[in-house]
Amino acid sequence: MNITIRTPALSMQADAYFIKNPLETKNAFTITSAKDAADVLKLKGEGLIGDLKELIRGYDFTSISTNELAKVGSKLYESDLIGEHVVCIFISGNMTTDKKGHQTEKDVKFNAIAMFNQMMDDNRALVREWPLYAQQESFKVVTKALLGANQAINALFYFANSDRNDLSISVRT
Repeated sequence: MNITIRTPALSMQADAYFIKNPLETKNAFTITSAKDAADVLKLKGEGLIGDLKELIRGYDFTSISTNELAKVGSKLYESDLIGEHVVCIFISGNMTTDKKGHQTEKDVKFNAIAMFNQMMDDNRALVREWPLYAQQESFKVVTKALLGANQAINALFYFANSDRNDLSISVRT
């Protein structure tokens, strides 16, 4: 005799990641020099620098949508400037999903600088609360991805807000 128990499907709906300090533009990952920004993104030549300048023209990383962040992240990944786990952080955007788990509110603007930094802080707080979590491989992957996302978004923010009109830097190969 087979017994079938039917239960309703669990919703995968999630609200946007709540940013506690939406005006944050400076944090531990803030970059203050073109050399440091180039080093973070491993920019090794004027061609890549020119492509990057063109890519970020017009973006404000303190007011960016999931669609825009995914576009920038995908281009950075295609150019080997960020890794596969970091691009996942970019593509996830504000993390809003419907009950089936599909992204929603992809054109709503948010502060990616503040959000990525807060996500890193939340990750650290989780480890303080659950120390065994830090031993898990998944924690190490997530932490490395969040670190890379914070470094990359701050490098982009530096270039996008540079006082120099040409955003040029000296690069030695």
